[in-house]
Amino acid sequence: MRKISCWHSTVITLLLLSCLCSQTFGQEYKEYRQSSSRELYFKLMYNQDRFGYSVEENGTSDRFTCNRSDMVVRGDKLLIDNLLLVDSKGLHVGTTVYFFEKVSDIRVSEDHLGTVISFYTRPESEQRVSRIRRGNIIKPTGTVVVQEDDFIRGAVLTFTGNIEIYGEVSKDVVSLFGDVFVASDAVVRGDVASVTGQIDLAQNASVYGEVRSGTDSRLGRKHRFSRFRSTYQNMFEIKLDGTSSWYNRVDGLSLGMTLRFADPDSLLPTAWAGGNYALESARWRYNLGLEQTIMRNPALVLGGSAYRRLASEDDWILSSSENSAFCLLAGQDYKDYYEAEGANAYLKLRPIRNLLFQTGFNYEETKWLDAQSNLWSLFSDDNGFRANFSSVDSATHAVGIEVIDTSTNYTWYASLDYDTQDEDDPYYHSSWTAQGSIEWSNPDLDSDFDYTRYRISVVRHQRLNRHLMAIIRGLYGGSDGILPMHKQFYLGGLGTLHGYEHKEYSGQFFWLAGIEYRFVFPHSDYAASLIWDLGQVSQVRSFEGAEVKHSLGVAIYFGSDFRIGLAKRLDRSDNDKPEFFARFTHSLP
Repeated sequence: MRKISCWHSTVITLLLLSCLCSQTFGQEYKEYRQSSSRELYFKLMYNQDRFGYSVEENGTSDRFTCNRSDMVVRGDKLLIDNLLLVDSKGLHVGTTVYFFEKVSDIRVSEDHLGTVISFYTRPESEQRVSRIRRGNIIKPTGTVVVQEDDFIRGAVLTFTGNIEIYGEVSKDVVSLFGDVFVASDAVVRGDVASVTGQIDLAQNASVYGEVRSGTDSRLGRKHRFSRFRSTYQNMFEIKLDGTSSWYNRVDGLSLGMTLRFADPDSLLPTAWAGGNYALESARWRYNLGLEQTIMRNPALVLGGSAYRRLASEDDWILSSSENSAFCLLAGQDYKDYYEAEGANAYLKLRPIRNLLFQTGFNYEETKWLDAQSNLWSLFSDDNGFRANFSSVDSATHAVGIEVIDTSTNYTWYASLDYDTQDEDDPYYHSSWTAQGSIEWSNPDLDSDFDYTRYRISVVRHQRLNRHLMAIIRGLYGGSDGILPMHKQFYLGGLGTLHGYEHKEYSGQFFWLAGIEYRFVFPHSDYAASLIWDLGQVSQVRSFEGAEVKHSLGVAIYFGSDFRIGLAKRLDRSDNDKPEFFARFTHSLP
């Protein structure tokens, strides 16, 4: 009996203490507990590549998943292959609609496939709005704002609207296809999730759960109070890719790596250190950099770097990785190179998701490097690799070598990029890609050059129907002042005028246009296209005496990345046999 009495006393004491604590701290934070009467209504699942739903009714289960590239958000509707899946009313499964107005609660979790958002409802006897949404904010469309003094004891959910949190939310915050912003000193005690939107956390925001982004894998981490204990190891990344290792006719095989430190919340600076050694040119190269996010919304980043790199003005035509593939397989190097050693300081601003502005100052000392003609290639011809800047005449070549080998270039530059295309499959839906850049070099900056160089490009992917797409592009470039050989504009061949010799024409002014009519074969990953290119390049702004060059070609696509084709120049009748071309990426040129 004495033992039982002591036990009872202990229990009573603990109960009294818990009641006292709840009275003392109840005003500061009240936990919102769910009623046991809720029922699972449906689930939405997503990761970086897939999206789907799961519903259970009358003992049967219906599950559907698709590629993220098949999704189209149009207004307040989510379409999968032109079929309505979700709108402001709810989830559409066949002829059944799972209404958002019946949702009483949500829960964000994770399984082996990715993020799972579970939607709960209540029995029909409790289906009254005043009871269903007690403690929650559920708004299919429109912006949801939790003010600084607000305390939401439940969850916040919207379908296509944006969410702004300035106060405190007790549970999960989910915008399926909109953006989420958590301000400084705001508190979210659950998870923050979005399938296609951008998630921004201010520097002093507190998120007690996890950030589950369907677009940025870096944001999948614990809240800031625990990440310093458990996720420092996830902030480091070692990269071995085309930025540090490559194969070309100047360096041969170049091997290296880059170590990168990045804080997902941008509280700490992003820093990187990379190095590589080029076997044929026997040169060590390096790249050291630092970036600090100044603001999160809009995103403002200040950075700088110091480097010795193998530079090329042909990066807009193809990447180092794709060019390495051409060198290894076909013995063709489509770039011209020089070595640049220097430093830069820059500012990046992203006012909206698809728009990026960058400006900065750059200092470079350049060095000439000869090409190695006898490097290995799987299917090379007897002539070997071409010389560096082989397309220019001998007099220009000799002057260009001396200029590259003896000059110092100080420049101010600025660029503006706008891109709405799908990175994984740019041929699925209509999009815009536009880019403008300007580079100013002047003796007032202690530069050996005096020029202003600019380039503008606009590309439109216009989907006509599920099988047809028109791709229209236009580019214009020019300069004030005399451009050195490595800064001139070149047209001809891969990425510019298909069917012409590579970099056959050069000048200080150019324009280029192209139209591609692309047809996707039904129920396959194959496509065919008809291509028309035309352009003009000149040493004078008026293009006086410069002939307009144009070509016609066809191409076959194998998936969205690899394609092969034939193109024929149309400006002459002799020596105009069709030229073969191939691309290993879905970049437009």
